[in-house]
Amino acid sequence: MSKEMRLFSSGGGVQSTAVLVLSARGDLPYRVHVFANTGDDSEHPDVLAYVRNVSQPYAITHGIQFVEIAKGGRTLYQSLMSTNRSVPIPARMSNGAPGNRACTVDYKIRQIDRWIATNGGRDADIVTVGLGISTDEIQRARRNGRQWIERNRFWKQLEYPLIDLDMSRADCLAVIRDASLPPAPRSACYFCPFHSPMEWRRLDKQRPDLFARAVQIEEHINHKRVALLKKDKVWLHPSLAPLDLAVQSQMDFDELEGCEGGFCLT
Repeated sequence: MSKEMRLFSSGGGVQSTAVLVLSARGDLPYRVHVFANTGDDSEHPDVLAYVRNVSQPYAITHGIQFVEIAKGGRTLYQSLMSTNRSVPIPARMSNGAPGNRACTVDYKIRQIDRWIATNGGRDADIVTVGLGISTDEIQRARRNGRQWIERNRFWKQLEYPLIDLDMSRADCLAVIRDASLPPAPRSACYFCPFHSPMEWRRLDKQRPDLFARAVQIEEHINHKRVALLKKDKVWLHPSLAPLDLAVQSQMDFDELEGCEGGFCLT
């Protein structure tokens, strides 16, 4: 008889909270939820507050294990503000294309894989990891079968319970509301280059302290690029302009995706 390990990778946002509620109701089989924190100075404070004050107590009440983990050493913010030449977030290049997504790999995927390996994954025939991607972002789903995780020595496969249940983000909001839980925040680091213009404006208005820090991050990244003799700058805003100026101009762009599934945009 094969031995399977199953868990859900939580991003702490709307879709992930809906999966938590469905798991508590017995509609989904995830009794372990793992949230990979990129750093208390990196995740949006609203996400951390919701995870710690709402999701974790709710999980405990319903007999679900909810684990918060983090990468040792530098947080994502500290890595960005270091003198390291790399840019670990997908800042937009001059052609609009996002750059390196090392943040997803280093601070989310590898941390969850490491947790799996040290909590029974190596003894399982297969580890199934659920991701909170809903039908309105189905393009993010990757169904590529089993994957051998050489670094941690186990077989892993991904699944998308919300897509399998034909659930949209609106459906997830309804599930959370029906469970009498407060509305979940949109999950992302506050400086994520995949924020929509609307989200950047909201951050500027509601959390000017975090917005100012995001501006500093963008400036610091470009100072590093100048020191490395890089000719082109990179941007956090989709308009490919300095973040503070882009938000002041009130440019109107289509809404982009947030990061809800715990694996950011992978």
